[in-house]
Amino acid sequence: MTSPKLETADELVALYSDMEQLKAYRYTQPIVSQKGIDNEKFHMDLPYEEIRTIVASCGAALLARVPEGEREGLRWEHVGSTSIEGMPGAMMPDALLVLPSFPPSKAVVQALLDCGYYFSSSSHLDPKDLWWFLVFTSGLLEDHKLTVHVSTAACTSARILLDCRDMCRDEPWAFEDYKAAKVEAAKGTWGEYKKDKGSNSKLLAMLREKHGLGK
Repeated sequence: MTSPKLETADELVALYSDMEQLKAYRYTQPIVSQKGIDNEKFHMDLPYEEIRTIVASCGAALLARVPEGEREGLRWEHVGSTSIEGMPGAMMPDALLVLPSFPPSKAVVQALLDCGYYFSSSSHLDPKDLWWFLVFTSGLLEDHKLTVHVSTAACTSARILLDCRDMCRDEPWAFEDYKAAKVEAAKGTWGEYKKDKGSNSKLLAMLREKHGLGK
């Protein structure tokens, strides 16, 4: 059962201050493409530069909405498969908005709302990883979503996302391991892919253990 959509900064700031309510909150907003766009399609050759530019533009637009005094304490990072050149996957980019502290301020939450994002839930790995989504309505990523993980740098999810990206960029074994796991998982349904894409990755198993999530 989906939770009611929260559409004001006051409501969301209150939710983030109540950890039990935050853990229970789940709002979903499926995309029904009027153009028949398959946003779950797995691509062996993602348009890396084009998506990188789009994600950077989204970050710049968001940060511009945050008051200057708070903006300096924030950091925008492109993470996930689309941040790794040559990595296959879906055209659903991920970004990380790194906060100086948790929860995010009302100004940051308002900036996200003003830019068209909506809050969905917190991560099951770490409730202080807040999942915000932006639906693209035109261009290359039309009817696809940008996921923005809003958290501090100390958040378990943030550390895994950054380590995975950086190791795949810098270490060939990590790139090939993660790629093979994703390609194998993509042979199933979209739900199975989302659930299993990291289950056979030695890289992700290592990172989960490193950051206290076990093997």
